Amino acid sequence: MKKKLISLFLILGVYQSFGGNPDRAGGAGATQLLVNPYSMSAGMGGINTACVKGVEAFHTNIAGLAYTDNTELFISTINYLQGTGINIYTFSGAQSIGNSGNVIGVTFTKWDFGNINTTTGSQPDNTLGTFTPQYMNIGFAYAKKFSNSITAGVTIRYITEGISNLMASGISSDYGVQYQTALNPKNKVKKEDFRFGIALRNIGTNMSYQGSGLAIKSYLNQFSSNQTTSLMGSDAFNLPALVHIGVSYDMRLDNGETYNHRLTACGNFNYNAFSSDIFGLGVEYSYMDRFMLRTGFNWQQGILTTDTYLTEYYGISGGCTMMIPVSKNGTKLGIDLAYSPTRVFNGIWTIGLRLLIGNNKS
Repeated sequence: MKKKLISLFLILGVYQSFGGNPDRAGGAGATQLLVNPYSMSAGMGGINTACVKGVEAFHTNIAGLAYTDNTELFISTINYLQGTGINIYTFSGAQSIGNSGNVIGVTFTKWDFGNINTTTGSQPDNTLGTFTPQYMNIGFAYAKKFSNSITAGVTIRYITEGISNLMASGISSDYGVQYQTALNPKNKVKKEDFRFGIALRNIGTNMSYQGSGLAIKSYLNQFSSNQTTSLMGSDAFNLPALVHIGVSYDMRLDNGETYNHRLTACGNFNYNAFSSDIFGLGVEYSYMDRFMLRTGFNWQQGILTTDTYLTEYYGISGGCTMMIPVSKNGTKLGIDLAYSPTRVFNGIWTIGLRLLIGNNKS
């Protein structure tokens, strides 16, 4: 019954995501939801749909949140499009509930655009002070481990963006499923080495801007009075819905019974409702889950035949992680660094700090 329910909401989500056509490319808003604030998955280009675990799952596949063993806390800062002065800050946390396989989580992301000079048509000389756009979203998630092989999860997000006199807000939801199994069940060292994942993201309400910023004040000399003129208003826009489908395979590099050296190969395919599809390949090397190196390559359909900047997904990403044990009960401190390329400006740098509390599993 549980498998049937999972299949049902996946089918419904796909149906909703692809109700449009290729002519809708570039027609979505709230594209802040497409920027990956999680440093481990960003270093692999977001290709780890099938194998992502813990709070990193908030962006690629929320089903991976179910693998949180106890408590995980995460903060990150992003230097977005170097040279623009834009920074992104994220805080996330996850908590497992007993031994039931249930995990709850929360995430908060805020953009910092710095101070921008305020100008108007009648006062274009930067004498009106500054303003700062407000872009943020907050999400609440629930994930469950149904068995050793199947996990699923859901995230509900509140999104808001705008300035003091013009705001848009909406609700989005993400859904995900992961499946893992052993290709060679007789191997007692390497278990559950093959993984498959599918995730639906940014399914939700349309958004539109509202506020006094959509009106103008004009001065009528003959009446010596001000008059407020209402404009047509803001048209509603869709959220940037997409579907991730990914696979991964763990390769054991040790000889004998140890499992210290792991190499994970990942493949991913993004169906985008508002842009061309994206193909990705990535690998991650891990030594005892204490030191990790990763890289990923994303290729977007049509990028070789057009000069148009289709999305931020492009080229080779890279990153590393250092996990430091801080107590005998398994508590670990992790430091991540990731770089993602962009076609304009100088790429995206992400620094992440995570704390795994009382995690005795390696």
